[in-house]
Amino acid sequence: MSTESENPSQTGQSIAVRLIGAAGLWVAIMLIVGGFLLSNLFRGPLEQSFEQRMEFLVDSLIAAVEVGHNRELFQSQSLGEPRFLRQYSGWYWQITNLKDNSVVGRSRSMWDFELAVSDAAKGALRQVSRTVGPLDQKLQLLEKRITVDGMAGTYLFSVAADRQDLIDTVDSFNVTLSWSLGVLWVGLVLAVFIQVRFGLLPLQRMRQSLADIREGRAERLTGSFPKEVSSLAEELNGLLDHTTDVLGRARSHVGNLAHALKTPLAVLGNESASPTDKMPDIVDEQTQLMRRHVDHHLARARAMGQAPLLRGQTALLPVLEAVARTLEKIYARDGITVSVAGPDNLAFRGEQHDLEEMLGNLVDNACKWAKGRVSLTAKALSETGSGGLQIQLQIEDDGPGVPAEKREEIFGRGERADESTPGSGLGLSIVRDIATLYGGDVTLGDAPSGGLQVTLLLPGAISAKTS
Repeated sequence: MSTESENPSQTGQSIAVRLIGAAGLWVAIMLIVGGFLLSNLFRGPLEQSFEQRMEFLVDSLIAAVEVGHNRELFQSQSLGEPRFLRQYSGWYWQITNLKDNSVVGRSRSMWDFELAVSDAAKGALRQVSRTVGPLDQKLQLLEKRITVDGMAGTYLFSVAADRQDLIDTVDSFNVTLSWSLGVLWVGLVLAVFIQVRFGLLPLQRMRQSLADIREGRAERLTGSFPKEVSSLAEELNGLLDHTTDVLGRARSHVGNLAHALKTPLAVLGNESASPTDKMPDIVDEQTQLMRRHVDHHLARARAMGQAPLLRGQTALLPVLEAVARTLEKIYARDGITVSVAGPDNLAFRGEQHDLEEMLGNLVDNACKWAKGRVSLTAKALSETGSGGLQIQLQIEDDGPGVPAEKREEIFGRGERADESTPGSGLGLSIVRDIATLYGGDVTLGDAPSGGLQVTLLLPGAISAKTS
């Protein structure tokens, strides 16, 4: 078995790392896609301008060529492109007689080089292709097949241009675009990092506040939090308050129990030191007293520990009817009847066993004192304040009732209205403890029939009717 506990902060990945990593990856993908689009947008018009320039030059060449007196073609005017005059400049033009593939004219830049005539150019009026020029230049070739007036045969007018300048321009743009987008990516990731760190500061403050609580420097989360985490802070404070309340009650119960057991233990110690004829009766009496104290504090501790933080809903009417049937059977020989009345769409916002324990104690007490009839009614009270809907349960009997001056006394631990009736005197005390934990209350009054009326207020809700 491992002796080292895992630290969640070490085993789990940081939220900041996840957010920044996801944002960095997404931004990188978008910038790469955008970079390709921008590169193509830049390259497209450049390619188009390059082709248009070649188209203009080949048309200018066609317009500048005339037929001489000796039936030969000659260039009558300049094309306005000085690179046609510089040797191996990368810009060339050539006129070829397709009848015998003889070159009848070419630019000075070609020197002794000739452009090869492809078979596709002989059959098409216009042809664009790629070829290799002098000095292994990568040339783009535009060819047009033309019939010249006054000359027999067909001639091929060709203009070739080195693509290297175009490639260098595109490459230069791509390099600039790449480092620019890289700088933009770093800036965006840095902005996301700052934003995430700033956005998570409230969680850091909450973590520090929890550390202060653990170290005993504080009791609750303090400070202002954004609305996105303020509800979490409120729930944590509620949990801390609940835990503090539970611990306080536990200490109180332990102290009360210890104090309550001191006297019976002292009596038993004295009796054992000096035994008398009454020792069995004294031991039985003190044992019963200690049992009552233990039962009382165990019941309170159980009710306190089961107070729910996340309350469910319990349909009210089925629980009322079940409690009534059970106690009618128990007190059948006494002729006690228990009637139930209430809407079937009410629900108790709490645990079913807590509701059963409260009702069981109250209805059992009513049956003990009733002459023949016990009524159990439920109704909804309108929503008030922030407590929401409440349900009111009234348990009435036709017994002797309880004097007004003694009603509060019987809520004390072990107190009973009549010692002749069996019981521990813990029922009403337990009911009040459980009701208080749910934010409710229990009060005593006079029933119309002259007996005792117990009113129990509990948090409620409207549930869907079941068929």
